[in-house]
Amino acid sequence: MEKDSKGQSIYRAKTRTVQELEYLNNFKVISDQLIEWKKAKPDNEILKVLGQALAHIGIYVASMEMEQDSFEKIVSQYRKDKLKYQRQALEAVTNLEKYEQQYFKEE
Repeated sequence: MEKDSKGQSIYRAKTRTVQELEYLNNFKVISDQLIEWKKAKPDNEILKVLGQALAHIGIYVASMEMEQDSFEKIVSQYRKDKLKYQRQALEAVTNLEKYEQQYFKEE
């Protein structure tokens, strides 16, 4: 499976991007409508509460996206480190086998 620079599958990255765009579009549609209603009725308490609620939802989603990005970066780094140490271990085993063959040949 093809991976991007963060180590996640290209398919997953594209799917996430589409979902983010859908979210942003939906958020904009709702916020634009709320702005229109608030212009028409600036003193409406329900519209004020809805605007605040929508703002909190936007902040929450943004923080969740930042957490997801951080998590993916950490997992990607762990994977890179794991591969690095696996290569080093394999190299050490290979070197040990060469050493044993060179110095402990059975005669």
